[in-house]
Amino acid sequence: MPPKIYRIPEELMKEAIGYAMASKEYTSNRHDFHEGGLDAKKRKMLEGKMGEKIFKLFLIENKITFKEDQTDFTLPDTYDFILPSGLLIDVKTRTKDYHIRTLEMKEQFESKPKDVYVSVRLFPEEEQGFIVGWATKEDIIKINRIENHGYLDNYVLYDKELRPIDELIKLINNSPCMF
Repeated sequence: MPPKIYRIPEELMKEAIGYAMASKEYTSNRHDFHEGGLDAKKRKMLEGKMGEKIFKLFLIENKITFKEDQTDFTLPDTYDFILPSGLLIDVKTRTKDYHIRTLEMKEQFESKPKDVYVSVRLFPEEEQGFIVGWATKEDIIKINRIENHGYLDNYVLYDKELRPIDELIKLINNSPCMF
């Protein structure tokens, strides 16, 4: 069965664009391995925010209560979404067919781990995409694959190692509520 395609509505696109425009000058140079200066930073930030909006649509569609990160654009966020159980979720966005891995910077994982990492395939020109799958921080630790392709060490999970999104709904529905 093909994955469900989510189209990002105009109001969510406006949120994503606004955040990308405001934050482009604050995006970390240390972690920036993309060429193109501020324009590339804005584009990569926008793509990441669009991936988050796709996951937000998934949460809304499945009637899952959540809080979206509200960290000021000048500061690094500590999560993308938090659920009533306290579960911290980070959305990882990819934009090319040859992107077959979910990456999390080793340094970020060790200093600010999330509970769940969700991988989204974005088609930015069409303002749509789908959820590839997800993994827990325990999955990442268990697989323990670290790769460095010239821009810091990253924990890596290949698509076949990700869990189906339906399993995340089950995990969420069986978690206790903290807010």
